[in-house]
Amino acid sequence: VQVELTTPAGADGSATGERGRDAAGPLPAIVLVHAAIGAGSAIRRAGDDLPEGLTILTAGARLTPAAIGLAAGAGHDSLMVHRRPRVGILATGDEVRAPGRALGPAGIPDANGPGLMALADEAGAESQNLGIASDRLDDVRARLNAARFGEVEAIVVSGGVSVGPYDVVRTAFAEIGRMELWRVAVQPGKPFAFGIVERADGGRTLLFGLPGNPVSSFVTFELFVRPAIRRLAGLPLDRLVRSIDHAVLLDDVTKSPGRRAFLRVVAERDEDGAPSRDDRGRVRIRLAGGGRGQGSHVLSALAVADGLAIVPEAVDRLAAGAPVDLWWLDRD
Repeated sequence: VQVELTTPAGADGSATGERGRDAAGPLPAIVLVHAAIGAGSAIRRAGDDLPEGLTILTAGARLTPAAIGLAAGAGHDSLMVHRRPRVGILATGDEVRAPGRALGPAGIPDANGPGLMALADEAGAESQNLGIASDRLDDVRARLNAARFGEVEAIVVSGGVSVGPYDVVRTAFAEIGRMELWRVAVQPGKPFAFGIVERADGGRTLLFGLPGNPVSSFVTFELFVRPAIRRLAGLPLDRLVRSIDHAVLLDDVTKSPGRRAFLRVVAERDEDGAPSRDDRGRVRIRLAGGGRGQGSHVLSALAVADGLAIVPEAVDRLAAGAPVDLWWLDRD
């Protein structure tokens, strides 16, 4: 019997060729088998892996290669899916230059645009580069037109959302759609804006205005944009934010009260490279970049951070050894 063919009627077990000696002469013939054969031996019964009626994939499941093979193995030739949401990324600022371009005496390289595109792609989106807008309202508004015509499901803008004379993003949001909120009690990242565009096709495009400082931009993306992208991609509510762990902070920390702080931290490691935990199972963490690594411009500390330590609004000081919640940055 060839592998994967139907078992002959009356047979309740089989042996692989390696366990016997081929018959000599014409068939039928007697075959010598050098091992015991029990009922069901080397037979894969129909439905053994996937019994009839078993749910094999739930709504919101990510279609990995194995999941696609599983669905095909169960006889499905097509699946209803959520497509990856399209997210436009726009940087703003007269001083902002594309990476690799000459900066001149007052220019700064655009760290936010490439970083936010990578964050959006990692969250499950298809990012689109909308370029770098100047600090003029008409320029920002023109680049946001993609929101009106259904070309993207969300637009993320960095910079231009504070209270300066050149901060025009909120005005642009209000002109092409409606503003839903401005400013959040988090540190870093207070100047955050959110708006919605009601499109002619009946859909909606979400507008996110993030601070210009790169670490503030990263943190507010993690808090507000990433969960929205994952929801647009069809993930269930309990899978929108990253895993949170219990940790113990090994450095003293002071902060302004009234805002929830998200400290960039690194986990201590054991000899195997795994996060080190104390006798209560809490991850041992330190401030990334030392005491000077918490500025909203310090990308070098963010680049080595394992996660964000969450300090509640009412707290203005934590002594070394204080317990905190840890928001891992490399885990779903």
